[in-house]
Amino acid sequence: MAGVIAVMLDAANIACKKRRNRDQPQQWQFARVERVKAASLKIWPDAQVIAVIDASAEDRLSDRRRSDAAHAAGWLRTASGDADDLLLGEAAKFTAPVVSRDNFYDARRDHPWLEDEGRVWDFSIQKDHSVLLRPRRLQPASDEEVAAARKKKARKAGLVTVGEGEVWLCTAESKQTCIYAGEPTKVHQVAGRAMCRFCDHPAREQVYTPPATVPVLILSVDGRERARIPLPADGLVLGRGSPDRSEVADVTEGLDDVARKRIGRRHLRIDMDDDGLPVVTHQSERGYTFLNPRRGADGLPLDNGLLFGEPYPLAEGDTLWLDDGRVKLAVTEEEAE
Repeated sequence: MAGVIAVMLDAANIACKKRRNRDQPQQWQFARVERVKAASLKIWPDAQVIAVIDASAEDRLSDRRRSDAAHAAGWLRTASGDADDLLLGEAAKFTAPVVSRDNFYDARRDHPWLEDEGRVWDFSIQKDHSVLLRPRRLQPASDEEVAAARKKKARKAGLVTVGEGEVWLCTAESKQTCIYAGEPTKVHQVAGRAMCRFCDHPAREQVYTPPATVPVLILSVDGRERARIPLPADGLVLGRGSPDRSEVADVTEGLDDVARKRIGRRHLRIDMDDDGLPVVTHQSERGYTFLNPRRGADGLPLDNGLLFGEPYPLAEGDTLWLDDGRVKLAVTEEEAE
């Protein structure tokens, strides 16, 4: 794509592989970032690819030698504070696309361009380790969503107390230096670093393992929630169901006959990538599928229609509109049992 001089990679977001069951260990691999970089260069061959990671995420990498090599090569930067501030600041400066699954709710007012077409790209690492990149329009964020995200970020950046989702350990060598040596402590920020509030030694974040989650589709018809559909590992076909199409999840209940017939019998298929995240393919010549479209004055989807037979990665917060949008499928995550 012409005119792109830089591409920004959200390295922590890319490196972390989601857990899909409680027995699965959390994995952080920089090799994933390398694969996304290579895929980015196929789309923007003349662009400089810059990856940004925060220090706590870098400490969790199982292949740290790869990130060290990326530092030496000059394309990886470690943020001293919040990585998103550096990532989005550089993206704004270079008018660069950002590759991430993040919704960046807290940054929407400071960086309104995040909602512009082509500025945020989603990625999907397939089971053969190939990478799929697609532009992803972020849906507008409400003031409530922005305020909640900013509150969460402010708590992380300032005084963090044990029990608020993060645990920091004092790195002092002995109890003679600090009574909290090696134990959870309160912290404050000094020059962008978390320090023990009682002795001013650096504090180390205790690794938090997020809960295992599974992707779920929330089906709504005419604005009313009809079903919550967990996505199986072997994928799912959705469309106009009938007794002789038992393999198809019906999404047309509640529609009149005319509206039902605008939905294909096998309208779309959703498969899982290597992370267990959904990838959607529109596979019907009847009707359309839109991903996070803008709404026209008549309420109909204006743009962002999926191309027939082409896969598109989905992230939490995305919404698929089928045909005129009376049928919608919202992507969310629920904790695995």
